[in-house]
Amino acid sequence: MASNENDTPKRLTPRRKIEVIALLVLAGLAVADLGTIAFLRYQRSAVPPPVALPPTPGPAAQTPAGPAFDVVRVDPAGNTVLAGRAVAGAVVSVMDNGQLLGTVTADPQGAFVLLPDKPLQPGAHDITMSEKLPNGTVLAGSENATVNLPGNGGQVLTVLSGANGSAVLSGQGPASGTLALGAVDYDTAGHAIFSGTAPAGAKINLSLGNTALGSAVADTAGRWHITAPTPAGPGMLVLNATASSGAQLPVVTAPFAPETLKTALAAGHVMIAPGDNLWLIARHVYGRGTMYTLIYAANSGQIHDPNLIFPGQSFVLPRKKAN
Repeated sequence: MASNENDTPKRLTPRRKIEVIALLVLAGLAVADLGTIAFLRYQRSAVPPPVALPPTPGPAAQTPAGPAFDVVRVDPAGNTVLAGRAVAGAVVSVMDNGQLLGTVTADPQGAFVLLPDKPLQPGAHDITMSEKLPNGTVLAGSENATVNLPGNGGQVLTVLSGANGSAVLSGQGPASGTLALGAVDYDTAGHAIFSGTAPAGAKINLSLGNTALGSAVADTAGRWHITAPTPAGPGMLVLNATASSGAQLPVVTAPFAPETLKTALAAGHVMIAPGDNLWLIARHVYGRGTMYTLIYAANSGQIHDPNLIFPGQSFVLPRKKAN
């Protein structure tokens, strides 16, 4: 029986074997890739999507405290320099006895300087500030500067008053850079606010007799303040200080009588103590420092210069006239 050529198995040549093996390998790789893709799809479907966490709240925005004075300088002719700090870009309005003295815009660092066009007139000036923020909010300053300009070429008395008490900037009081007690104020919460001068960076310790009242560090302008509960009785204030170099400064002492000025009107007179001035006395007795003129007028025989009063002097305190 003749054999059919088509029925005879064909042998693969080496080249054909290589091609078949290559096809089988490629097919296997394709299957493996499909399995990998299927596995990855399964994994993606099996893993839940990430949960979006709420954003972490940032620090609460603080409300600006309002403009503050750094420099209040008035010469005997009334020429004035006012400088301070406010919110960057805020428009600062400066008032003198309720009338607009000038406006200035704080720079990107929040600093401003105002040079009024006209000199101040002789007399008493109560200078206050407010600022208008870029968003339109208006903030009143918590400080006021009181200026007594004699007008006769004499020394100008400038007092800055705020939450930290009163500081005599010029005209009376201790010299800048020296260790001294400048003033004692009282707040409505029963605290006494002691303020004074010292070398910049000096550490201050204040006590009444053997009772510590508090500590402070003099700022770059050489000023310090300490707030303490008002002592119940009189005594001797003791001021110790250590300079930034570590050297001990000479001890300073001053007599203290609690709320002497606050109760002075009932007695009708006041005894001047170190650190007192007419502006501070009027502020405590009448509520406004600018009313120092009442005391000056009633004691003109003793006061030759309202900027110069001396410890040991006794002044009559007239009652404020009703409005």
